[in-house]
Amino acid sequence: MSWRAALAILALGWSGPAAAGTLLAVCQGAAEVDVIDTAARTVSARVKVDKVPAGITLSPDGASAFITHPDIGLLTHLDVKTRTVVATARIGGQPFGIAAAPDGEALYVGDWSGDRILRVDPRTLAVTGTLAVGRAPAHLAIDPEGRTLYSADRESDAVSVIALSAFTRMTSIPVGRAPYALDATSPTRVAAADVRGGDVALITKSNHEVTRIGGMKMPYGVAFVPGRDLLLVTDQQGGTLDLIDLSAGTITKRLRLGGSPESVLVDGTTGRAYVAEWFANRVTVVTLDDFTIAARIPVCDGPRVMALIP
Repeated sequence: MSWRAALAILALGWSGPAAAGTLLAVCQGAAEVDVIDTAARTVSARVKVDKVPAGITLSPDGASAFITHPDIGLLTHLDVKTRTVVATARIGGQPFGIAAAPDGEALYVGDWSGDRILRVDPRTLAVTGTLAVGRAPAHLAIDPEGRTLYSADRESDAVSVIALSAFTRMTSIPVGRAPYALDATSPTRVAAADVRGGDVALITKSNHEVTRIGGMKMPYGVAFVPGRDLLLVTDQQGGTLDLIDLSAGTITKRLRLGGSPESVLVDGTTGRAYVAEWFANRVTVVTLDDFTIAARIPVCDGPRVMALIP
């Protein structure tokens, strides 16, 4: 399957007004990045990029965004402050998922058609290394400590575990049918959305044991809620945002969205989540205290992935 086909509560106790922040929404159809003021909940700028952008990651200081373009083998460097494209590079293959090392020294890019991870210098956008993984690496995630990279190898039904210090693949963990989105921000677990399996796989970092939580049609995005034993999951075909209680292993809340919800991000400082709704051309803001929709922000055509600068 091509990468393009693959793209197809409890009271939590947050309080106070929303803090000012910046959300970047990458729109595949418009070939554009919309810059959203999260306090005002409006688009403050629109930045044109090359065609069919697919993935985004931020430098550790939030000053730069790096965007992949699988159709043309391109990587874009965007200056967040000036809202301009400062560099592009043809890195080859079909660059799709992307993650930045916490120390700022490297980018890691999944080559969908090449079944490999590219290590890239963020200053020059030059490829400095390659590593074979499973088939069709989709999203990537790095452990907060910066030692381990996880790759959702969609067509291998597995997640690769990569030691970054040696840039070697340590193991491959079977997780379910077609893992796609990942979140590794939890201290103890990695979440993988199995888009063909209708479930989320939870990998224990210490021993690589896997548990799966079902009940969804096509889970596409996952995000841990910081400091809570909770996980948010977008169900693209179901048109919902689901809240999973990880201690119980069940879906406890389901919020109807529509518009083919894709990626989801959590702002742990404000207790809000942001959901990119692909077909609805909007980003929906969800208040996690009561799990309700706080706002719908119109954006460019085909929003699929996002990055949040607190």
